[in-house]
Amino acid sequence: MILVTGGMGFIGLHVVKGLLDAGENVVVTWNHSWRVPEFWEDQLGKRVIAERVDVTYPHDVLSVAKKHNVESIIHLATPVVGTATPSQDYMINMHGLLNVLEAARLVGARRVTFAGSSTVYSGLSAGPYREDALVPLDSRTATEAFKKACETLLLHYADRVELSVASVRPRLVYGPMYYSLMNLPSRLCHAAVKGTEPNYGPSGPPFAEDTSDFTYVKDCAEVLKRVNSAEQLQHRVYNVGGGRAFTMQELVDAVTEMAPNAKIEVKPGENPRGNPPGNYLDLTRVKEDLGFTPSYPIDRGVADYIGWLQNHPL
Repeated sequence: MILVTGGMGFIGLHVVKGLLDAGENVVVTWNHSWRVPEFWEDQLGKRVIAERVDVTYPHDVLSVAKKHNVESIIHLATPVVGTATPSQDYMINMHGLLNVLEAARLVGARRVTFAGSSTVYSGLSAGPYREDALVPLDSRTATEAFKKACETLLLHYADRVELSVASVRPRLVYGPMYYSLMNLPSRLCHAAVKGTEPNYGPSGPPFAEDTSDFTYVKDCAEVLKRVNSAEQLQHRVYNVGGGRAFTMQELVDAVTEMAPNAKIEVKPGENPRGNPPGNYLDLTRVKEDLGFTPSYPIDRGVADYIGWLQNHPL
């Protein structure tokens, strides 16, 4: 049995689907968010067991791990961005991870796979961003700060207790069941299906030649599954992204290919304030160690996402 903390969050829902497809049985934890997607609702109470768990309470995590004879843990539980105070952020991120690691140690779990973030590379002047890059100590957001701190705790604690662990760093994940709309692909896709003007954010419409890297949620879930299931890992940190830098024009073109009447504005050229060269995640490790190549670059990811949105109420 595999324990997925935060299994009813956006990425967790797809991780559970990937594990089920691989023949695994899953325990999902939830606390404030209860969402059962159509793509595995028929397995709830059968191959998927849901348990309400507050990861800040060590007994909650350990009791569930013992109850279900958990053999590995994929740790995704984290506060929704902007909903927690600094102290709550600390408790859920840091104490939550510590409680997961200690539960894994006590039940003899084979591995803990942690959902990190590519925000740890923020502040670097150029990419491609590699897992062995020295990242800045200063952090601009709570996500960036706590993912750095959690990875440090993860690796050190694992060394102390001889536990197999790994962190997966995704870049700008989008796709079905993502309702917080914190990144541009999700906002453009939702607006296109609704026939409304997108919310571009404080910077306004994107510049056509600016670049970024995006991860479709099914690719993110696939890497988390592969990292968790691998018998041995050559490394303890893995990137997952689209595989190259995509221009904003490529993103817009992918949206308008699926929704020709989409009302999207694009500024010409590049942002005069600069756009980092090589603005994408290097995937050499995950390709060489786990045989992963993205199945959903931006054109396929957007097509799949918009197709899903068109068949589900927004």
